[in-house]
Amino acid sequence: MKLIQKPKTLTEEAFEILQDAIINNHLQFNVLYSATELGQMLGGISRTPVREAAQMLEKIGIVKIEKNKGIRIMPTTFATMIESFQIRLMLEVPLVRRATEVRTEKDIQQLDQIFEEFRQKASSGDITGTLKADRDYHLALLQIVGNQKAIDIISNTRNQVLIAGSATIPHSRCCLETFNDHLQLHEAFVNGEAQQAAHLMKSHIINTATLLIHQESAKRENWSDYDSNDYLNWI
Repeated sequence: MKLIQKPKTLTEEAFEILQDAIINNHLQFNVLYSATELGQMLGGISRTPVREAAQMLEKIGIVKIEKNKGIRIMPTTFATMIESFQIRLMLEVPLVRRATEVRTEKDIQQLDQIFEEFRQKASSGDITGTLKADRDYHLALLQIVGNQKAIDIISNTRNQVLIAGSATIPHSRCCLETFNDHLQLHEAFVNGEAQQAAHLMKSHIINTATLLIHQESAKRENWSDYDSNDYLNWI
């Protein structure tokens, strides 16, 4: 039976639009925006849903609300990026293990279809499409287990990394290299090799973190080229 979809509130819509605007650099870092100003940008909505959306964004470390001043977009720091990848390792690795243990034939068919779309986007060199397909693939894997709170946390941590201006494509690897980094993981999932799928997910996350650390360290004065193993391998 198809479930009735709960309509989004103005606050929820404002949250999603503002988050996308920050990720896509439509709002500038370290600039104070008033709730009224942001409300006008969102089509003239009132300050209340904007303030509530800003509070949601502040909880996940994307903005800082400065009393009687405004809302400031916060750039992702090195510590925040590392914490984001640590959270992904803590949650996503055991979740993919469990997903591989409990997946059905229908789950495999659906994930195969999403993986094929991922391959097509990557093969065509579509950067935006590849990034979206990458996100959709990980999300589909996690949804097999069905822990929505964990999925929300992982989605927020991925967005924090994107807000850093950080995507490995096209700076550190091409679209097809990104897709190929998922090949063995997908094979392990399809074959029901739960422990191998978990191991490959860990390797994939650490590889992405390592590429991003090197990439961002080269262009940020306050970053150093740290070895990600020091921060991630203990998990």
